[in-house]
Amino acid sequence: MEDETVISASPPSYTQLTQEQVPLEEAAMAFTRRDASGRIPIIIIPTRPFRIRNDVMALAVVSFVVAFLSGFFFDNFALASVAVLLGVILLILGIYRSLIVRIPEGSTAILTRGGRYLRTIGSGMTLLPPWIVVAYLITNREIPFDVPLVELPTQDSVRANVDMLITFRITDPYKFVYNISAADFDQVFQAVCQDGLRSMMRHITVEQVVDLKKQDLNYMLEELSTAVAPYGVTVTNLSVTYAQPPAEFMQSLEARQLAMLQQEEQKQRQALAKRRQTDSEELAMQEVEAEVERDKESIEIQIQRAEARLRLVELEAAAEDLRLQKLQERLQKYPEAAEYDVGLIKLEVARSLAGNTRAMLQMGSADDIVKAFVMRDILKDVPFPGEDSGSETPAEPPPPAPKKTTPRRSEPV
Repeated sequence: MEDETVISASPPSYTQLTQEQVPLEEAAMAFTRRDASGRIPIIIIPTRPFRIRNDVMALAVVSFVVAFLSGFFFDNFALASVAVLLGVILLILGIYRSLIVRIPEGSTAILTRGGRYLRTIGSGMTLLPPWIVVAYLITNREIPFDVPLVELPTQDSVRANVDMLITFRITDPYKFVYNISAADFDQVFQAVCQDGLRSMMRHITVEQVVDLKKQDLNYMLEELSTAVAPYGVTVTNLSVTYAQPPAEFMQSLEARQLAMLQQEEQKQRQALAKRRQTDSEELAMQEVEAEVERDKESIEIQIQRAEARLRLVELEAAAEDLRLQKLQERLQKYPEAAEYDVGLIKLEVARSLAGNTRAMLQMGSADDIVKAFVMRDILKDVPFPGEDSGSETPAEPPPPAPKKTTPRRSEPV
């Protein structure tokens, strides 16, 4: 509490709000001209409140005196006429210029008569009688006000440096001029702003100080406007230009943030590794599924081929059945021709055997031997197709050696 009292009671390091005394004709330039400290006055007090030009009126009086002396003492009526005319012109000019009042753009004038407040007028040209005086000129622009950098305790008793820029406007010039001066309002406003800052800092933690620029401070704006309303001032804007916790806290905060970033990076790496593993497993699963699909397709192809072979066998069997059926039908239809074909085949076989003297026959009974000899004699007399009966039988090449067979024991004749 002692530190807070010292901060509130400490005088400001410099004055930001000033007022200046210049002639009314130079007021427009004075509102735009900075002084040696870079400050622009917010109030102008005219140095010549009575607008009648004393030098012009003095010249008019001198002209009338010259005219009087020239006419009555020197009988120079021409010079007297010129002097009277010049005096009248100077008098008209002096009075006319005192009637026209120019209030600079962007300012408000307070008029008085006999030292008392009369009314307030805006900028522009106005006709005023000489006895009405322009006492003050007050700017209408928004005035920036910098709250000095102070160390204020936060909710967790950590001091932080905060700097605020506040803009306000004088909405009631009468209250501002007659209730307080510019320099006094500077001190009062600094105290009010520091009070508001201290109250605000008491409700936030040191971690929230870092994000103080992003917080909504409209409630503080309303509190400041209410505090300075008796002086005819309205606070229009409030912004935090600097908010910095102690260096030790910032280092600790940076360390914590760095640790959090490292943890987050570690989590991301783990997530990436897990994702890669998942992708690898999915890829392996896809490869297995693809291989299973290929095996399935291969099995299907083999099944199709087997079915095709089975169909082919069935078709061949059907064709063989058809062939045998047709053969059976032919045998049944032409039995004699079939016997003739069989006889021809047997005859040719017997002839081949008869021509081979080395051939060994295996007989089953005596009748087979008799038939063999009979067949031999028949074959000698019957020519085969393609042979000429009148010609000699050409020598046949020796038949190949017959395949040795084990003779069977023949039955006794």
